[in-house]
Amino acid sequence: MELTMRFVSRDGCRAAAIAALVCFASLLTACQSVNYGLPHASTAPQQPQAVTLPVKSGPASGEILGTGQTRVALLLPLSAPGNGAAIAQEYRNAAQLALEARGENTMELVIKDTGGSAAGALARTEEAVREGSAVVLGPVFSGSVTSAASIARPNNLSIIAFSSDPAAASDGVFLMSFLPDQVVDRTISYASGMGLTSFVAILPHGAYGALVERQLRATLAAQGGVLTGVARYQYNNESVLAAVQQVLQAIEQADAVFIPDGGSAPAAIARIMQSEGITLSEKTLIGTGQWRSSNLSSAFLQGALFADMDQSQFGAFKERYKERFAADPTVNGGLGYDAVNMTADLLATNNPAAFSAGAIENPRGFDGVTGAFRFLPDGKTQRGLAVYRIEEGEAIVVDPAPRFFGQTPIAQF
Repeated sequence: MELTMRFVSRDGCRAAAIAALVCFASLLTACQSVNYGLPHASTAPQQPQAVTLPVKSGPASGEILGTGQTRVALLLPLSAPGNGAAIAQEYRNAAQLALEARGENTMELVIKDTGGSAAGALARTEEAVREGSAVVLGPVFSGSVTSAASIARPNNLSIIAFSSDPAAASDGVFLMSFLPDQVVDRTISYASGMGLTSFVAILPHGAYGALVERQLRATLAAQGGVLTGVARYQYNNESVLAAVQQVLQAIEQADAVFIPDGGSAPAAIARIMQSEGITLSEKTLIGTGQWRSSNLSSAFLQGALFADMDQSQFGAFKERYKERFAADPTVNGGLGYDAVNMTADLLATNNPAAFSAGAIENPRGFDGVTGAFRFLPDGKTQRGLAVYRIEEGEAIVVDPAPRFFGQTPIAQF
């Protein structure tokens, strides 16, 4: 969801329109079949297995893409108010692009409209069960995911959802999205490794700010760092100014200032800091992937650090999406593309338990246009993130995304 805030100019140096947070975006490039590190089907004789994929049951309700034997439900808020419908359309387009790349006979993808509500998600999941869907992709919003899970779980139907709320994850309910706690941990751990030990956080009010503060404190505790000050702001000029002023003394004594918000927030906060007498060249600004929505050419942000998805495969997908749909995709499109592509590869193993927890939780993970990722038993997603430094208006990789999850190599194309 996009959140917008505006700052009114003050003394020529306390102005800025803080644009809203935007959802992450990224995408898969592969047009060919991909292994993803899953075991190839054995040529040796095998004993019959009791587990089988569900069988289609009659005609499906919704927009149907593809002609494959296995039915897959994609739950999206196509008629939701606000920008929910626009988000849904991007997921839908990316799913179509992935299916076209893999072949129409890969699966039968049934796109169902939840309306953006928990009740709609519940009803559409009930349909998916009746119609013999093998797996559910989506929904998008946290409440809808929880509602869908109440139907899917008793019917042994796995969900691969797009919510970024960690609370929506559970046994058999996996989240494709980027989780804020992992982004915070990656950035702060890298900064601590550089020798930065004291931090100030300037956070937006609300659930997002609370979540990143919890992770910031946890990471600093593990790394031996300290949080010397925390300030929160509402989305207006006076509140942001007051937040910066509240922690000015702490900023003067700190090594780094953590600003997780995106849009014009980072530059606006840095501008106010400078106007209040802080020498920015003596501090390291630290952000998150939300900064992709910011003006990285701002003089106030040069030298700042933030963690984000591995962008190495996103550019090619972005070009293909724009050529096909005449629009630039966000990370939502990438997540939708990766979800369908991953589903196709699980099906390609010819494993009758392709969508069991054991198969989805493959320790080698998957490699998509949104970077490398793997699903954990609690339903959350672990992602390989890179660390970037802003130099001359560009985000330059200073620490590449890892190629191993622990000691396990990440699956590659």
